[in-house]
Amino acid sequence: MTSGFGATAPYTVGVEEEFQLVDPVSRGLTPAVDEVLAAGDGSRLITSELSRSCVEMLSPVFASAADLARELPVLRREVHDLARSRGVEIVAAGTHPFSEPTERNQRVEEEMGWVARTQAIYGLHVHVAVPDGDSAILAVNALARHVPLLVALSANSPFWRGFDTRLASTRIKIFEMFPRSGLPPTFKNWEDFEDHIEALVASGSIPDYTWCWWDTRPHQKFGTVELRAPDVQTDASYTVALAALVQCLVAKAGMVVQPPEDALYNAENKWRAVRYGMDADLYDFVAGKVIPARSLARGLVEELRPVARDLGCEEELGGVLEIVELGTGAELQRAAHKRSGSLEGVVDYLIEGTAPG
Repeated sequence: MTSGFGATAPYTVGVEEEFQLVDPVSRGLTPAVDEVLAAGDGSRLITSELSRSCVEMLSPVFASAADLARELPVLRREVHDLARSRGVEIVAAGTHPFSEPTERNQRVEEEMGWVARTQAIYGLHVHVAVPDGDSAILAVNALARHVPLLVALSANSPFWRGFDTRLASTRIKIFEMFPRSGLPPTFKNWEDFEDHIEALVASGSIPDYTWCWWDTRPHQKFGTVELRAPDVQTDASYTVALAALVQCLVAKAGMVVQPPEDALYNAENKWRAVRYGMDADLYDFVAGKVIPARSLARGLVEELRPVARDLGCEEELGGVLEIVELGTGAELQRAAHKRSGSLEGVVDYLIEGTAPG
């Protein structure tokens, strides 16, 4: 496959947001992606995903998260207007509170069987450009050690099929039923990654590397490192904050090389983040101490401020602190449920929050 590494300046950033398509009367999911794509008339802004009740927004490439912050509300409004022109609403949340789609991607269902029927889920993918393959591996390893905190910050799927799962991110546990999902293997360098992919292709397990759906992975075609762990965010400013954090972590990975996190320990912390979100106590297995997720987030923002200044996204990185103070998407959904007393009320809250104004 042709490599895109080095095609843009290092550390440019872009996002992919997967939106639910919802009937405005029933507030349930509706398989309307073909109609919304037709309304776009070939627009490169939107595409289809696993289910017909999902439309994915593909942002342009931005020099910094500050540029993304200016343009993302405009892009969302465009997708909102296309959906509204076909009589449906868009919703940004990791799962729908009470319904599931009935029509799915045929190729994926043939490959995955029943597992494909569980995938009424919606994620946020953040791409950051890197100069070459070895830089991509350093960045993947760096992001992997921070996946638990990134999951805690982005948790936005507490409801599923009509009940509160008591998880902050139900979406992550659903998606982990897919093969080659979850935390990535630790690769020594780009050659090590290529050998792994070639073995999977030769065995007939996958057609290419894009069928490795890890929480973070190199994306050779785009020349980026891709973070796939987050739930899609209801508030566009939360998306921007997470993108700024990822951009800074990738940039720092090119400056300071740290040993990879022990995968088993990292998985323990990821589970805590999935279950409790920002209320999780994450454990430093090297130092032997507990660090609350909120304290870890504040400390990481301070650590990355010099990198953010260099990238021109210090204000956007500071948005991480707003997530800490105001609450994650999961916390805000539960608050909306308490106010409205119904899951339909939660959907109304999500519709308004996805493309306000």
